[in-house]
Amino acid sequence: MELTERQERILRTVVETYVDTAHPVGSSAVVGQSGLAVSSATVRNEMAVLEDLGYIHHFHTSGGRVPTNAGYRYYIEHLMERQNLSNSEARTIRHQFLQSHTEMQEWLQLAAAIMARRIHNVGLVTAPKSAEVRLRHLEIIAIQNTIALVLVVLQDGTVLQEMVTLPESRNQEELSPLADRLSAEFRSLSSDAIETRVPSLLPLEAAVAGTAARLLRRGEERRAQVYHAGLADMIRQPEFTALRHGESLSIMNERLRSMVEFLHQGFAVERLLDGLDQHGSVQIIIGGETLVAELRDYSFVLGRYGDHDDSSGFVGVVGPTRMEYPRAVALVRYMTDLMSHLTFRGPEA
Repeated sequence: MELTERQERILRTVVETYVDTAHPVGSSAVVGQSGLAVSSATVRNEMAVLEDLGYIHHFHTSGGRVPTNAGYRYYIEHLMERQNLSNSEARTIRHQFLQSHTEMQEWLQLAAAIMARRIHNVGLVTAPKSAEVRLRHLEIIAIQNTIALVLVVLQDGTVLQEMVTLPESRNQEELSPLADRLSAEFRSLSSDAIETRVPSLLPLEAAVAGTAARLLRRGEERRAQVYHAGLADMIRQPEFTALRHGESLSIMNERLRSMVEFLHQGFAVERLLDGLDQHGSVQIIIGGETLVAELRDYSFVLGRYGDHDDSSGFVGVVGPTRMEYPRAVALVRYMTDLMSHLTFRGPEA
């Protein structure tokens, strides 16, 4: 439903004041913070309307109001002002990457830690993963006369390996040229494409090609690598240091346990990310929008980095629904651009 300008100003004030203070917002606070030239009674009437519409609610009759998930969603889509990181903060973050080693794993861990420290919630990053797994490079290492190790490097840099029994004895001097030739022939091919070539190959080549195809298939089935940091920052938020009205300690602990389990179950993170718009910009998921009841008290601000048509991952912030959304979006948007730049050009570019 479309709100009036006054109702929008009241809702904006309730959201932003509650995010800032973590305390329910009363009508007198709205009058003081919103700049509206109306009485507290008028504000109370408008707040009653907003409550009937499902945008705010109160825990008891004498208390102030807090935003609902629907209220946060209306705020994000209609009232939230765009923010950007300051030039000094952006320079500081980039300098941290310039000081790190040029290894993807270190960049991913650093990105999660930076977001956690700067938003005081959980920073979440997934390693880049190809939309379609293809071969970048192949190596064959002689182990014994008829046993070799086949290594394949995927386009996103992942290395997979498997032992193979050769149909005939070969030493390393003979296997290296074969690896170079097959690597050039199979470069950028998928598992299906390699398998179609196996019947036309000689027995030795077919054994190696079949192994390479199986490894690519394994790469298609692997879970996303998830990096996170800042759980200790998040549990210092008021949502985990003070009980809500009518809430027991066991319920508060259950809310925390649900997030800990989610972060440590890569398949759960991947299932959430698979449901996102694969070509969208920064996306915000609030509470029950995850379709996971245990996460209804959390919000996710997520952005996709990398090449959307080749290899990409996600960076984001996870925390209670009482989140500073403009700040979170600005941070995730910057980190998305920075990680995309690092993925293709490195920190010095």
